[in-house]
Amino acid sequence: MRRGGADRRASVTTTTGETLPADLVVGADGIRSPIRGALFPEHPGPRYAGFTTWRAIVPHVEVVPGETWGRGLVFGSMPLADGRVYWYATANRPAGVVHGDERAELLRLYRDFHAPTRQLIEAATPEQILHLDVHEMAEPLPAHHRGRVVLIGDAAHAMTPNLGQGGNQALEDAIELADVLTGVPAGKVADALPAYTKRRLAHTSEVVRKSRRLGAMAQWEGRGAVAIRDGLLRVAGRLAPDAALRPLDSILGRRSPDAAV
Repeated sequence: MRRGGADRRASVTTTTGETLPADLVVGADGIRSPIRGALFPEHPGPRYAGFTTWRAIVPHVEVVPGETWGRGLVFGSMPLADGRVYWYATANRPAGVVHGDERAELLRLYRDFHAPTRQLIEAATPEQILHLDVHEMAEPLPAHHRGRVVLIGDAAHAMTPNLGQGGNQALEDAIELADVLTGVPAGKVADALPAYTKRRLAHTSEVVRKSRRLGAMAQWEGRGAVAIRDGLLRVAGRLAPDAALRPLDSILGRRSPDAAV
């Protein structure tokens, strides 16, 4: 990718060597974004979050939507509209650890979890289970744009999955970017993009931090820490069922203060 000054167009060179001129380049190329690397080569990029995940979609099993926290283990499930069930699992371990049969490893890890955990795992073939280590952009970028190039989604602010906000924040990015650029002529795109960074950088950095903190608490392993965590959650659930969601008000109920009404 090459960039000109504020009054020049950006261009993208494809893998086949073709150069495409552009008034705007949107980097929506994921957590390993080459575009981000070209814009901010000094940034350390994503880091391993300390835990790995497994996911699968299986045929219908009766489930109550929810998530169970153990000692360094999390298992969650939810029914889909077509009758199938999506489930996911996490475990603390070094990055890059794989097994010949991930389903067998899951059955070992979650052998003491309540029903229907085992049934859900057994409903997936080993080939259907997606196993990925979790990485995040722990250090925020200095900006979500440079010149006529802008970053959205995981390319800009990859986060752990604990708040379920990765896709949501990418959609917010797209909406905010469209709003910032509405009515802006091609020659003024570079001048408009700082407003996009202003709207998104602080907010997405907050979401990344909150997701990391929740993930860290969910993955606690020490007996004492887990006992305190579980006890506090039980008390909060009895006294104030919505207490756990209140810290998320700034995320789930957010409206851009700068967006047009």
